[in-house]
Amino acid sequence: MKPLFLLFLILPVLARAEPPSEADLDKLKDRIETLSAEQQREAEQRDDLQTRLRETETRVGELAREGRRLEREAAEARQRLERVEADQARLAAEKKTQLDWLARTVRASYQSGREARIKLLLNQEEPERIARLLRYQEYFQRARTDRLASLEGELVELRRVAEQVATARADLLDRRTRLADSKKELEAASKQREQALAKLDRSIKQRGGDIDRLKADQQRLEKLLADMQRSMPSIPPADRGEPFGSLAGKLPWPVPGQVVSSFHSAREGKLRWEGVVLAAREGAPVRAIHPGRVVFADWMRGYGLLTIVDHGGGYLTLYGYAQSLLRDVGEWVAAGDTLALAGRSGGNASSGLYFEIRRKGEVVNPARWCDRRVTLPPIARND
Repeated sequence: MKPLFLLFLILPVLARAEPPSEADLDKLKDRIETLSAEQQREAEQRDDLQTRLRETETRVGELAREGRRLEREAAEARQRLERVEADQARLAAEKKTQLDWLARTVRASYQSGREARIKLLLNQEEPERIARLLRYQEYFQRARTDRLASLEGELVELRRVAEQVATARADLLDRRTRLADSKKELEAASKQREQALAKLDRSIKQRGGDIDRLKADQQRLEKLLADMQRSMPSIPPADRGEPFGSLAGKLPWPVPGQVVSSFHSAREGKLRWEGVVLAAREGAPVRAIHPGRVVFADWMRGYGLLTIVDHGGGYLTLYGYAQSLLRDVGEWVAAGDTLALAGRSGGNASSGLYFEIRRKGEVVNPARWCDRRVTLPPIARND
C-alpha cells in the first residue's frame, strides 16, 4: 500500500469542518484496500505478460538465429550444386571426346579390316615385333574402354549427388519459408502482448508504479553483474592488441546508428539512463567493440535479449534489446564479431540497441570510449 493513495483519498475528508465519522473511515479503508488489491492484480498480470513476452521474444530470437543458419546452409548447398554441375559438364565433354575418338578408331578399323595384320604376317615381319604391336593395340583399346566405363560411373555418381543437393536445397528453402511464417505469427503475438503490456504500464504509471518498475529492472541488472563478478573469475586481457582500459576514445560503436538516448539523460522522473540507446534497424548486426568472452546471453526484464562481454581488466560491455542472440556463454569473440541482431525485445516499441560500458561494476559514458571515426573490420562471410 502506498502512502500516496492514502493522501489523495483522505484529503477530501480532512477538508471538511467536522472530523470524519466512523463510517467515512470505514469507506476510506475499504477504498484503500480495493485500490491496493487492484494494483496487486495488475502487477501480477503484468508479471505474467512479462513472462509470456520473454518466452515469445526468446523464441523469435531462436527463429532468427536458425534462419541465419539455414541461409548459410542454403548458400553452401547452392555452391556445392554449382560445383557438381560444373564437374558433370566437364566429364560429359570429356566423355564425348573419348566417344568421338573411339568412333573414328572403329571406322578406321572397319575400313581396313584385318588387312594390316595379314600384311604383317605375309611380309614375314619379326614375330616378336608383331606380337608386341598387337599387345600394344590391345592394351590401348582396353585402356580406352576402361576409361569410358569409369567416366560413365562418375557421371552416374555426379547425377546422384546433384539430385541429393537439389533436394537438400529445396528442403532448406521450404524450412526457411516455414520458419518465416512461424516468425511472423510469433511477432504478431509479441505485438499483441506489447500492446497489453503498454496498457498495463499506463495504468501502473498512473498509480506511481512505472518508475518503481524501471528501478527494479536496473536493480536486477546490478544484482546480476554483482553475482557474475563474485562467481566468475576475471579473464585476462586480450592477447592481441591493447587492453580495453587504454582505449578511451579509440573504440568503435557496436552499430552505426545515431544516439537516441544519451548517457545519464532523463528517463523517467529522476531516473537516468545508465547506458545509451542507439538507432538500429531490426535485424542489423550488433558487433563486439573489443575482444572478450561472452559471460551472459539471455532475456532480461527491461533489457530484452541481452549479451554481456567481459573484456578483462574489470571492463564489461552490454548489448540489449536484441532481436536474436548469436553467441553462447563462454564463447570468445574478436573485435567486429557479430554478437546479436538489433531489435526491440523487452517490450520496446521501436528497434534499436541498448549499449552500456562498465568498469568494475560502475557505469561509464560510452561516448568517452567510442568514436564514429573508428571503424570495425568487414563482417566475415560466416559471421
